[in-house]
Amino acid sequence: MAELSGVSPPTVYAHFPTMEDLVSAFFQWIKPRLALDQPLPPFAELTSLPSQLFPRYEAHGTLLRNLMNRPSWDRQRINDRERRHGAWIEAIGAELPGLTLAQRRRGALAIAAFWTPTLWRWLVDTCGFTPEEAQGVAAWAIRALAGELKRDPAGLERRPGQSTKRKRKTTT
Repeated sequence: MAELSGVSPPTVYAHFPTMEDLVSAFFQWIKPRLALDQPLPPFAELTSLPSQLFPRYEAHGTLLRNLMNRPSWDRQRINDRERRHGAWIEAIGAELPGLTLAQRRRGALAIAAFWTPTLWRWLVDTCGFTPEEAQGVAAWAIRALAGELKRDPAGLERRPGQSTKRKRKTTT
């Protein structure tokens, strides 16, 4: 971490006695630089988020990749989860007021997963997509999920493998 910052390890430890302190400070520093502190665009524009956010993730990729492998990063994300998720759920609820709370929650979290640094990293590093391809894949997934959420929100309540077709009663 010190090398990435261009300082010596003792300098880092003088300011951040534990990795938890360092990651916490970094987490607060990086959110505005990644535009993760901005309100969501309107529902119809959610597909624009990967093209807005992924280049920012790419610009800070070395730091993100380094910190995303640490348990303290996960703890920061968990501590910030209610605030982030609450905003996503509210945005979906405002656009689709007929959804149940469970449908809003599941829909919002499923859609939001596709503009996160974690998904960006997975698409680029694990799948081997170029940054531009990753943006396109994520935007396509958001569009598909948002469309399905509008069309069939009950799909969020079906168990895997459960059919969407109703069985016809047969009489004997």
